[in-house]
Amino acid sequence: MKEKSSVVLKHIFGMAALCCLIEPVYADEVIPPVLAVTPTTPATPTSPATSTSATNPAPTPTPAPTPDKTDLGKITGGDARPAVWNDTYVGFRYGTDFHFPGVPDKVALRIGYLTTVGSFKYGGYAFTVDYLVSNAANPEAGTSHASATGGAQEVYSVGRVEWSGEKIFGHSLRFGFIRDIGFTTGYEFGTKNDAYAEAARMLVFGPTVEFAVPQGYWNFTAGVRTESNHNGITNTDVKFHAAWHLESSWMIPLQAGPVPLVFKGFATMTGPKGKDGFGINTTTEFLTRVSLLADVGALARRPRVLYVGVGYEYWHNMYGTPTSETVNTRTSAPMVMAEIHF
Repeated sequence: MKEKSSVVLKHIFGMAALCCLIEPVYADEVIPPVLAVTPTTPATPTSPATSTSATNPAPTPTPAPTPDKTDLGKITGGDARPAVWNDTYVGFRYGTDFHFPGVPDKVALRIGYLTTVGSFKYGGYAFTVDYLVSNAANPEAGTSHASATGGAQEVYSVGRVEWSGEKIFGHSLRFGFIRDIGFTTGYEFGTKNDAYAEAARMLVFGPTVEFAVPQGYWNFTAGVRTESNHNGITNTDVKFHAAWHLESSWMIPLQAGPVPLVFKGFATMTGPKGKDGFGINTTTEFLTRVSLLADVGALARRPRVLYVGVGYEYWHNMYGTPTSETVNTRTSAPMVMAEIHF
């Protein structure tokens, strides 16, 4: 069984058909007025994510700034970017088809989150805190599956700061399809009250590229992630080897008739990090989460306040656990989502 890893990409049903009905819009139609300029608002100045398990740590959406998973990253893009801005919001997502290594049944998750993203003099930032509540399929420690009336709870936080080369050096680093080059630093902390008793502590750092997209944003980070954790089943504290780590996040504003849409997400990939608390050699894991949200407040002339939509999370080799070692090391979970932006 494995330790938790970070949060972002997914597949949304009917996306192919939907693409025929939507068209790009300018970011100022989706983002608060202070950001109106072709920005980018995601899960990290890189990424993020989170989940939960009775025998493994539970993260959320990661990466990828995440988080997210989740909306980690900074809003950039275009040339007239405001020097300082902030977008803070609360959200909720729900799915019934999550899986965790060693847990035989699928798990329903209710996830509330608080996220703040923005920019400052030398770059951008994204911080999110998720509160995840499982159903009885993933019970609290000391409670059997049969007798449980509720599930375990987890708190997971992801933070990223992207230091912008353009802002620090005072001149444009744009060339070709590259808009900016910077450096990302970040963390992931998590704790959970199931049998595994997760105590995840992770650091992420590496160079970041911001791509020059017409609207919204898209970034990519290639770096290193360190991790320490706890295995309550074996009562072992684990310090993993540093592992290579890739993450990307994006946000693209769209339009479906009178309704503004936001397509955003993240993806992360982390290499093998040594043995886990069960003595099992970890393997490369991949986590991605995407969402398509409609600005329903715009229909009531209150744009950029209330977003409702769907999401999808895919996690392969969860926590780095090989599929040959235990059951349910892969999650493929559609979700419903809502966000209120302040």
